[in-house]
Amino acid sequence: MRGCCASCKVIVRSWSCTLQLRTITLQLAQQPQGDRPELVVLQNDAKQRRITSWNRGLFLCGRDVLLLDSTVVLSERGVEEMLEVLHSSDRVASVVPITSDVALDADLATVPRSTDVATLRGSCVLVSHLVVNMIGGFDPAFERARDSLDDWAMRAQRMGLRLVRANRALAVTKPSPRGEAAPAPSQLLLARHPHFQEQANAALLGAEPRAAAHFVASRRGPVRVERAGRPSEPLEQFQVLYQSDPIDDAAQLLAVLESPCHLVLAGSEAYRNRALLFAAAHSAQAVVTASEQDRARLIEDLVLDPAAVEVVESESGLTSLFHEVVDRPRERSLRYRALLANFLRSLKQRPGQPRAAPLADDVRSVPGNR
Repeated sequence: MRGCCASCKVIVRSWSCTLQLRTITLQLAQQPQGDRPELVVLQNDAKQRRITSWNRGLFLCGRDVLLLDSTVVLSERGVEEMLEVLHSSDRVASVVPITSDVALDADLATVPRSTDVATLRGSCVLVSHLVVNMIGGFDPAFERARDSLDDWAMRAQRMGLRLVRANRALAVTKPSPRGEAAPAPSQLLLARHPHFQEQANAALLGAEPRAAAHFVASRRGPVRVERAGRPSEPLEQFQVLYQSDPIDDAAQLLAVLESPCHLVLAGSEAYRNRALLFAAAHSAQAVVTASEQDRARLIEDLVLDPAAVEVVESESGLTSLFHEVVDRPRERSLRYRALLANFLRSLKQRPGQPRAAPLADDVRSVPGNR
């Protein structure tokens, strides 16, 4: 799907109608109603500010609203997938797609369907009409549209609502120039939401936000595995962390949980601290054992999902397991890992300001995906 206005367009879709994306073409955008009355396309012909045109779409129509920049092209079922994720829970306030430079027909059926994100960013955002009625639209007091999106997101989260990325909805958009740093949040945004930057930084840690990116990266080349040594390259360039040495303390466990790689655990017999082993094993995508006896014992002692415990007897078997982990990540382990990391992080004393980190959650943001 491609927008056709200078700034952005707003597509509004009713709750009860099914939208087949293949029928939405540039011609339909030029003749918004066409023969599909459930679809409304509002163009920013007056060249209004983005925030102003967004609010126009939010308040003119009593439906869910898709904010779409003119540079965006969506996959065939992209809008339907985003709508299904939006309506999967009454706590979902907004949905964004995966933005990538991969083919729009890439099959992402095996990756987790959705991921919670800390804020709204991007050129394609689906907003719930019910939530707009609860918290209002975008604040025009902000000069930059990205700050207005962040403010809206924080207001939604204060109401106990979720911001979600649909990992199976692909969008292609014009890439940002390489090396261009994201602007810092405005003083008005930080005055309203002092913990915004720290929360956004923490949300980028761990493997859950990168599950779809790892999947795409593995299609472009071999799966890259860091074997828990001292990598010569940033961990962001690997898809799997193979932890064969025991984890000795909570600080090391948190570092493993915050790594961007899927965790595969081995060497369970070397652990002295059973609590650390329990936490690491439930956070791992797979636990490797040497025999069926060891496998049965681990499943019983640690109450593990049998599907997550594998007997591996060769290097080729281990390579096959790494591919399985990247191709079909287990959502339960990813969520457990994220919750445990948040808990351990909350116990730490953090003097000073939180470190700066880019706010990006698209496939293109993962180094090595070229």
